[in-house]
Amino acid sequence: MKDFRKERIGVANAARLLGVSVNELKDAIRNEGRLRGVIMPKPIICGAGAGHYQFYAGDIMDCAAQLKMKTPRAMPN
Repeated sequence: MKDFRKERIGVANAARLLGVSVNELKDAIRNEGRLRGVIMPKPIICGAGAGHYQFYAGDIMDCAAQLKMKTPRAMPN
């Protein structure tokens, strides 16, 4: 059985794991390389100039964990 962390995933699945929209993720890739203050993993670019990106699932999972740590939790009533 393959290790999921080494699997390649596309932008839509990466956005789902991160809890952000595809557009927000693509903007972070294209512009500053940060997503809500967290440094994004370097994408694997597929198709030169086509804008198709893939990531290693483990890199996205690590980024999601950092995002979760930075997100303030709501206080219960």
